[in-house]
Parts: sequence; structure tokens; C-alpha cells
Amino acid sequence: MITRLYNTEEDPAYCSFIWGSNLSSTTDVLAAAGNSSPVFTDLRDDFYRDVEDPRTESLREYCYGLLLPIICAMGIIGNVLNLIVLTRRNMRGTAYIYMRAYSTAALLAIVFAIPFGIRMLVHKDRGQWEEFGPAFYTAHLELYLGNGCLGVGVMMLLVLTIERYVSVCHPGFARPVMGPPGVVVFLTCLATVIVYLPSIFRGELIKCILGSSDVYVYLRRDNTIYQQTIFYRIYKIMLEVIFKLVPTVLIGGLNMRIMMVYRRTCERRRQMVLSRSHGHGHGHSHAQGQAQGHAHTNGYVKDDDPRKFAEERRLFLLLGSTSILFLVCVSPMAILHMTIASEVYPSFPFQVFRASANLLELINYSLTFYIYCLFSEDFRNTLVRTIKWPWLKGKFCHQAEHETPRTTPGLPMAFFAKVDTRDRARHKHHITTTSALGRSSSI
Repeated sequence: MITRLYNTEEDPAYCSFIWGSNLSSTTDVLAAAGNSSPVFTDLRDDFYRDVEDPRTESLREYCYGLLLPIICAMGIIGNVLNLIVLTRRNMRGTAYIYMRAYSTAALLAIVFAIPFGIRMLVHKDRGQWEEFGPAFYTAHLELYLGNGCLGVGVMMLLVLTIERYVSVCHPGFARPVMGPPGVVVFLTCLATVIVYLPSIFRGELIKCILGSSDVYVYLRRDNTIYQQTIFYRIYKIMLEVIFKLVPTVLIGGLNMRIMMVYRRTCERRRQMVLSRSHGHGHGHSHAQGQAQGHAHTNGYVKDDDPRKFAEERRLFLLLGSTSILFLVCVSPMAILHMTIASEVYPSFPFQVFRASANLLELINYSLTFYIYCLFSEDFRNTLVRTIKWPWLKGKFCHQAEHETPRTTPGLPMAFFAKVDTRDRARHKHHITTTSALGRSSSI
């Protein structure tokens, strides 16, 4: 049915240029096309694609035949485990709704990258299909679906970062800041799908007919007439600004602000703990007070401060590393979208940059689970309880309920628990913060 609705262009000159006289409508058309200048007008910029560097084929095999399947496998496994963990009962709340939406979008984007890799490896850029369905998908839906899912992921990440920034830096604001999370997710997905709709028409299909039979072969090429319009040029810049430039700046800046606020909070917390411990020491007699005060202070610094420092260090590593990862992995794709054209396809350096940009963007959405496990203690604990790996608890997870508290003789633990509980309640709005890739870390 779709074959009848879709008007596939027949271009004998283009077909003859690629395969010769065995693909055409008639021999007369081929002869006329071969001896006249309109041939190259019909071919438009696709002429340059056939002058390919011999090293490009090896590049495709390594990038799309070897590296891309590994990255996709890691990404699919990681995002599936992400969704499993993020649906646990202790992972409720506004932030986790956005994180689940982010992981879902990342998973779909990686799935849609698989047929793209197969097409680049087997059919290259132009392709050659005997069935109309795969040809239509490649020409119109392949990049639209993949980029749409990536766009949803970026927007979910941005909304999540804004939500956590307000929660940490402006706790007096009403939350959720962006509105009901379910409505925000739905409207964001709908708006992204609509915004990416014009990209469906960036490619077109050419139908070639075998001279010896009535068998059709479909090829894909850029719709350069459409891509050279003022509308599409402005639209392409708008996409990169909305989905690449603005999110990169905002995510990096807001995460930097979160780190600064949390560092000041930790400093105030340490000063308060030390002042309380000194005050407790002075409340006793001079001899006993000095001994117990020093013991109490040393015990608290020994037992509490290293853990606070470790949490702070994990948070800074989480926010800093993922912000840099987002910048490094997303920026090349933005540059690629602004510079890609058929005239530069034969260039081997451009093909290297293109393959690197594609792989980097997939890496960005494939590492979510592994960075969660590396930096978030709550996430590791929930993962272990969900998967039920008892042999990993002692190695990778800090299980508070299994720990034996270390105490200084003569000092009751009730005092420590009381101070710690009051301090946590005072800083409740600092409990959860978010990394550049939507990761949540309990701090």
C-alpha cells in the first residue's frame, strides 16, 4: 500500500551512472543522458560519493562491524539493568521518573542504531534494496527515529538537572519545579517528535529498473533540493542549538553550581560537628572532660569525616566526569550535523570524524549504568538486592546493617546517632543530586 502512496522518483541517468547500461528504462534514454550535460545536473552532488578513498571500507569494518556491536551490547544490557533498578520501591520520586525516561530513550536510541550500523556496513551510504520497506525506512525513518530518541534523552537529562539544581540550591521553591513529572515526560516526548519531523524529508529514494527484467532496485540519496532551502538551513541550526549547545552549557553550569553548594554545605556540617564535639568535652570535669572530649573528637573525625570526605569526592567525580563526558561525546555530533555534505564524503579524514562522532554519541548513552555502579552507593546496594548477588555484597557494596560500629571505650554511640540524625534532617534537601547524565547519588 505504501508503495502506491509514495511516489518514487525514476532517474535513469543516476542509475546508469552507478551500474552502467544494465540498469535503465531504455537504451535511448541512457545514450541521451550520457551525452548531455543534464546528466550531472540529475546526479547532483551524488557524483562525489562514488569517488571513495580505499581506506574507508576498512574503517567501516572496524567501526560499524566491530566497535558498534560491542557498544550497543553494553548499552542495551546497561540500560535494561538501569530500568530494572530504577523501578524498585526505594527508587521512587520525581528524579527517578525522569531517570527512567532517560534510560528508556537511551535504550531505544541504541536499538535504532543497530540497523544504521548494518546499513553502513553492508549498503554503505547509498544502499541497494530490492524491497521497498527497508529502502523507505533507511531514507526517511532511520535518522529520524534515532535522533528523536537521542533528543528525548537530552531533554530528560536537562529537566532532571534543573529539578535537582532547584532542589539543592533553592530548597524554598515549590517542587516539582517543572510540573507533574508524567505530564512533563509526555509533553517533552511529543514536542521532540514534532520538532524532528522535517528531518524525514532529508533523503529520497531512486528507483532503478533492471534492463533484462521488471525487477526494481531502490537507492537512497540526499534530497539536496530540500536541504539547500533556507528553511532547512535554519532548521538544522535550530536543532543543534536546542538539542546540543543549550543543554551542554546548562548541564555543565548547573552541575558546577550543585558541586559548589554541596561543598559549602559539607564545610558547615564539619564545623558544626567539631564545635558540638568540643562543647561536649567541656561539659565534663577538667581531667575527664579533656580525655573524653579528645576521644570523642578523635572518634568522630576518625569515623565520620573520612566517610563524608569520600561521599563528597564521589559526588565531585560523578558530576565532573559525566559533565565532561557529555561535552566530549555530544560536541562532535553537533559539528558533524553542521558540516556534513556529499562533497566531503570522499574525504577519509571526514569519514574518520563521522564514525568517531557516531560512536562517541552511542558511548555517551551506553555508560549510564556503569557510572551509576561506580559512583552511587545507593544504586549498587539496590542492584545487589534486586539481582540477589550475595557474593558481591562484601566486595562492592557498603551494607550499613552488617557493619559493627567502632566505638571508643566509655563513649556511648547514642550521642553520635542523635547528632547525625539531626544534621541529616536539617539538610534533607541535599540528600539527592544528579549528574550530567541523569545519575542520582545519595549524599
